Amino acid sequence: MLLRARPLKSIRSNEVKDCVPTTTPTITWFSKGHHIDVCIDICNQFGEFFPSESCGQTIKQGQIRDLFARGLLAKELIQSFGINYWRFSASESGKNHLEEAKDDGSK
Repeated sequence: MLLRARPLKSIRSNEVKDCVPTTTPTITWFSKGHHIDVCIDICNQFGEFFPSESCGQTIKQGQIRDLFARGLLAKELIQSFGINYWRFSASESGKNHLEEAKDDGSK
């Protein structure tokens, strides 16, 4: 299950407000410096998720896809022992939007 990047569209502030309440625990986890590696090589681990640390919740492929499509996650190609992985982590935009949502919630 290869995650394909869609062209990033600009995020309107109301889209972010709609997105953040349902995904706040996930974005918060990523913003603390955690990441998820997804195996993209044809091997017995193809498509599996490898979180940097247990997050205490189920993170589904659709959540990763949606957060990445909205620009809240960044991905980079990494290689470990000859196997390629996409590493998903919080983007600067994702961290900023989380802070904005917290500020809006405190008002």
